[in-house]
Amino acid sequence: MRDATTGGPPETAVLDLPFAAGEAASGPLTWAQSVMWDAMQWFGKEANQFNIGQPLVLAEPVGQARLLASLRGLVEAHQTLRTRYVARSGQPRQEVHASGSYDVAVADGHDDPARVAGELAGRLAETAFDHEAEWPLRVGCVVDGERRVTAVALVGSHLAFDGWAFNTLVDLLRAGLSGDSEQRGQPEPAAAAAFEPPAGVEPSAGVGVPQALEQAAFEGSPAGQQQSRLGLRHWEQGLSTAPASMFDLPRAATGDQPIERHLLDSAAVAAAAATLAARTRTSFSTVLLCLTTLVLTAYNGHDTAVLKLITGNRLDRRSRDLIALNTLDALLAFTVPRDVDLLTAIRQTHRPAFDAYRRAQCDPRAVATVVEETGRRRGVSFDLSTYFNNGHRGNDWAVTGPEPGPDRLAELRAGSRYTRLDPLPRSDMKFMVAASNGGEGVCRLGLLVDTTYLPGALGETIVRGIETLLCDAVAEEVGVAEIPGRIGLAPAVRGADWVRTPAGWVRPADVAELVREAAGGVEVAVLAAGPEPGTGLTAYVADASAVPEELHRRVLALLPGRTGVAAPDGYVACAAAPPAGAGPDAWRGVPVVARGPGRPA
Repeated sequence: MRDATTGGPPETAVLDLPFAAGEAASGPLTWAQSVMWDAMQWFGKEANQFNIGQPLVLAEPVGQARLLASLRGLVEAHQTLRTRYVARSGQPRQEVHASGSYDVAVADGHDDPARVAGELAGRLAETAFDHEAEWPLRVGCVVDGERRVTAVALVGSHLAFDGWAFNTLVDLLRAGLSGDSEQRGQPEPAAAAAFEPPAGVEPSAGVGVPQALEQAAFEGSPAGQQQSRLGLRHWEQGLSTAPASMFDLPRAATGDQPIERHLLDSAAVAAAAATLAARTRTSFSTVLLCLTTLVLTAYNGHDTAVLKLITGNRLDRRSRDLIALNTLDALLAFTVPRDVDLLTAIRQTHRPAFDAYRRAQCDPRAVATVVEETGRRRGVSFDLSTYFNNGHRGNDWAVTGPEPGPDRLAELRAGSRYTRLDPLPRSDMKFMVAASNGGEGVCRLGLLVDTTYLPGALGETIVRGIETLLCDAVAEEVGVAEIPGRIGLAPAVRGADWVRTPAGWVRPADVAELVREAAGGVEVAVLAAGPEPGTGLTAYVADASAVPEELHRRVLALLPGRTGVAAPDGYVACAAAPPAGAGPDAWRGVPVVARGPGRPA
């Protein structure tokens, strides 16, 4: 029999899992779902890279009926598991079904249920979800010679689950299969009373269980909109002085798979970062975030770091028990400390990071408007493609014993395992550092880099360098200025034809090409006002009919997708170009027909 979910290799059987729960309902996507919906539309079939999969090996075998009953309890209690995500009149919506049926693929695994469950999870994760036609969870199980279930394979769509929600689902299923009740997926009556929908929101079906439709209703309520306004103000303030991109760098030639992915499974990272968090009275997340910004800006030559922080903010019981995607992008834009030691830098990172996480909950459509409008005011198109994702749970690596010394850290580092995953053809990220719990005291440190901007072996240098810096800082004082030398990081080299502006690093020759394209191919020169950092740029255009305001609008329209460029601060329409061979400064002396600013007054 074919695998009814993926069309992959044959399975022994497919079990039918019918469910029936309350009434059907529908509503808009939550803010978090909207962000992921857009990403998945962009990736198309390649969105399978977002699938979240996990094999669950059972401590004791259970009957198939027990598995189906536990799964049914979860599906009927949590709307996410019976939701289809659809586009209606051009707008995405979530539609919760009152009844339906799951297919549960069954595989034989008499001798090695863990291996078979892992392979089954891999097959279930091979294709992107068709959210209009299938449930956002794929399920398989492994059976022994007596047809008892020995392991379960679960694969979820990232549109429905983040890591927290998926792990919570796995925990609920494990409890349902290991406890006395076949319905452990349902909340106990005493616990149900503790769940309350957000203020002003009517409870959905599945009383006592937090639901995604309730979250969406809260976000549209006056309280949710007020929360959003506070977040939008944070975004606008951060972008008002931030560089346009972290990747205003010379571009390197790459092949058709420019996105590299690196993994470092390291108990040393977990132990050292937890130790530094305790010393600085900050957090594991702050320590890794600080190292990420220091290493990246040491390479790209920026004073200000601009990152998106992938943020869950499950701060109360309702959000902690919500089986749904709950992650949004927070904005961190802050001046990177330089003339200090690493522990001081970690302390200085903590407050800006806290403020960023605190203001993450806001409408992503409104965020996009703020990003665009702020960019237009500043004459830039923001490239916010640098990410940090702290994916572990709060106290995964809390320090419980003596601090590890250099010998212990060296011993742990000897067991670190570096892996380079298969590259990707494209990504909406140029750089991402992610941390997750690898189990048994191991931090899985992941790094994605676009080799167009961070070429060669830089990815491995960075991920191993973070481990080195963490371990060094436990044993001795490490100055921020020492970072490149300690980890063998050679900063990016920009030629003398690059200048520093309020928008970041800019190559005037590329800006001139941009203005030339906007002006219809006439001769153009872009000159810096002076040699000092933060200088402005003026575009001289050999076209007496050019209207500076209209030219500026055309330039802004051409900016998206380009790094190392920004709109000039001003435009000068000239009667003609200077004589050939006169040099760039000769443009300052030609007859002027019109002048106009490249920024609002």
